[in-house]
Amino acid sequence: MRKLTEQDLLWIHSRLKSLHIRYTEVYEEIFDHYCTTLENSTEIVSPSIIAKLNDTFSWSVVKGMDKELEKNVSKQIWVAQLDFLKFWNRGFKGLLASIIGFALLAIAIFTISASELILVFLVIILITTAGVFFMKRDALSFRLSHKTVSISSATIIKRVGILNTIFMWIYAMPSVLTRGEIHSNALFVWATAIVTIFSVMYSISLLAIASDLPAQRTAI
Repeated sequence: MRKLTEQDLLWIHSRLKSLHIRYTEVYEEIFDHYCTTLENSTEIVSPSIIAKLNDTFSWSVVKGMDKELEKNVSKQIWVAQLDFLKFWNRGFKGLLASIIGFALLAIAIFTISASELILVFLVIILITTAGVFFMKRDALSFRLSHKTVSISSATIIKRVGILNTIFMWIYAMPSVLTRGEIHSNALFVWATAIVTIFSVMYSISLLAIASDLPAQRTAI
């Protein structure tokens, strides 16, 4: 077993950067595989070994790994959000606090007019977006060069987009298309109130999951 030189490590990083790997977890997995393979080789790295590694982790294979990890982590976060909202598993005090809080929230929202509910929902979006972006800012990038990020952080940030979609299609579009006349429709008022309650619950669970996830380091 040989020890990799600084030049070997730089070459591996250069190769992985050329693949534009999206997630840190995939980057580290492939990096470890390259290192292990090269360390276990009994000879100086030959073109055939490098070619085999590059073929094993081609661009299409790496993109498939990114997508597979995306699906798995997305499911895990959904499960974590649902588990967080199972207030009946939090003991008597947790159950009582949740019921009282939910009741007060429902009363407050159902007494607010539809036009004001839109403002309430905008506040929910702003608070959730600010909170998630602050906690998972390691997945944000404002530079032109490629940046490998944590899958959990990226997935959490994407979930904020669901709130924006709900706002657009359930609140904004009907209001614009009817020029605000739909605000006097009882069905629309009840629907917006119910959706707002679930949106609050969704936002709370998203912020809770985001705060529980450990900070991830970015790949070199």
